[in-house]
Amino acid sequence: MPLSPGDPASIGGYTLVDRLGSGGMGVVYLGRSESGRRVAVKLVHPAFALDEEFRTRFRQEVAAARRVSGAFTAPVVDADPDAPQPWMATLYVPGRTLADIVAQDGPLRGSALRVLALGLVEALRDIHRVGMVHRDLKPSNVLMAEDGPRVIDFGISYAVDNEALTMTGRLIGTPPLMSPEQFAAPREVTGASDVFSLGSLLVYAATGSRPFDGSSPYLTGYQVMYEPPALDGVAEPLRSIAERCLDKDPGARPELDELHELLRELPDTEADPSSPAVPAPPVPGPVSPDPTKAGRPVSRRGPRRRVLVGAVAALALTGLSIAAVRAGSAGGSASPSASGPVSAAPGSTTAVTLPPRHVPWDYQIGGAYPPAADVRVVSRSYEDAPAQGLYNICNINAYQAESGAERDWDADLLLRDPHGKVVHDKDWDEAVLDIRTADKRERIAARLNGWIDSCADRGYRAVEPDNYDSFTRFPSYLKAGQAEALMKLLTRHAHAKGLAVAQKNTTELLADRASVGLDFAMAEECAEYDECGAFADAFDGNVLVVEYTGKGMATACAHWSGTLSVVRRDADVVPEGAAGFLRKTC
Repeated sequence: MPLSPGDPASIGGYTLVDRLGSGGMGVVYLGRSESGRRVAVKLVHPAFALDEEFRTRFRQEVAAARRVSGAFTAPVVDADPDAPQPWMATLYVPGRTLADIVAQDGPLRGSALRVLALGLVEALRDIHRVGMVHRDLKPSNVLMAEDGPRVIDFGISYAVDNEALTMTGRLIGTPPLMSPEQFAAPREVTGASDVFSLGSLLVYAATGSRPFDGSSPYLTGYQVMYEPPALDGVAEPLRSIAERCLDKDPGARPELDELHELLRELPDTEADPSSPAVPAPPVPGPVSPDPTKAGRPVSRRGPRRRVLVGAVAALALTGLSIAAVRAGSAGGSASPSASGPVSAAPGSTTAVTLPPRHVPWDYQIGGAYPPAADVRVVSRSYEDAPAQGLYNICNINAYQAESGAERDWDADLLLRDPHGKVVHDKDWDEAVLDIRTADKRERIAARLNGWIDSCADRGYRAVEPDNYDSFTRFPSYLKAGQAEALMKLLTRHAHAKGLAVAQKNTTELLADRASVGLDFAMAEECAEYDECGAFADAFDGNVLVVEYTGKGMATACAHWSGTLSVVRRDADVVPEGAAGFLRKTC
């Protein structure tokens, strides 16, 4: 792509002629030396140049890349990690990334897959030979040149004879491609970790799907550590090889020499498509609602499973960082019998009323039923009538189409993959809405605001836009700013109707809650995952907590029942009287 206004004309004596790409950490340019040699110049963003910890990490990347040489890596030709804006130049390798090829052309077959597999093993040999572990082998870090793959980006590599640099408060790696030991003991990884990542990468190359692919980085990490890989569609002999590479025990994975011999058995020609692969065993996962039972399918994301204790840490290379600020809460609507403080909503002169703090409450978004006598707050689906005499919160599925309601939306408002297929949240069988452009957000908001009008007309006092965090489950398509832009359209309309607006989950965006116009919080499993404190700080204690496990409820009752509103519900949030119904309080 052409250079952008403001791009430098040259870096380190290399004339810049094109942009190759950009990411969260910096920009990569195509440069040319005075002799005409083409190089890829990686320039760090100015903000990171001021971060000494990041600068140290960049020096490590330069040093690591300089130590590695081989036919299947891209050698460093120049660098200045101490420049005002650190940069590094590697030999330019023309070719698309493996990620781009699979997305645009589909999975690899026959000789293409065999060449990739053998080339990557040779690249890892070169890396491990000098005492390095790559730690981030993934499709976007593999360039597909005419004469074979090239492994690039040594930004988080680890010298096995030195202490690893792990950025403060962050896990280092890309969760679907990380090994179990990268989650459990990142400072103790060995070359076997790269073998695990290679197994995941080859499954992706052969099928277009990842063997561990949860609805969030946290669930993906859980799958990596505890669940078998999903190998549907992986034909032999690659299937058996991948199973060995993806063994949870590092010592059980094949060494690179053995792996090279095994991969030589991959066919040079495409397999007969009429010969199906052996089906993989089912992978345990969250239980989806059964639409044949009482209660509607729930639009929330479902119980999450955290990978690490205290994992409000961010996952460095997924772009997820969790921040919280202490700020006064504002919002709500008027209900004289069950309301909290009245105040002006952010950016509005309309008075809204917050839900009362620290009271018994109920979460009935899967189907309405008579609340217990002591309940003062209840959340229900917008399809149900509010409960008389209580503070009622109206739940709407704002970022996904309800299961079975996909056709109710204009086709172009459904998010689609590069092949034109609708992207689904598979845990709940819901099509994801395409919020990537201002025009589409306006059209989506127009429909959602109709639901909000209905909520206000029937006496609801607040609205709960669900699936605010969809962007965390589909990061290759959606961004946080897009989710916030849609939410601003909804909060503005809701406030004009006198309704307060709840932030549902999404700790990643707590710091922006005031500017977005969010008034209080509804936090699923915040005790289970040690997030209640972040919500309490951000919303001045106006937090409604719902837990789905005994462990989470015990933690909530022990630490938060004195300050926050806490309830436990069954995972499907079915109405009272339906199979599986559960409601408990502290």
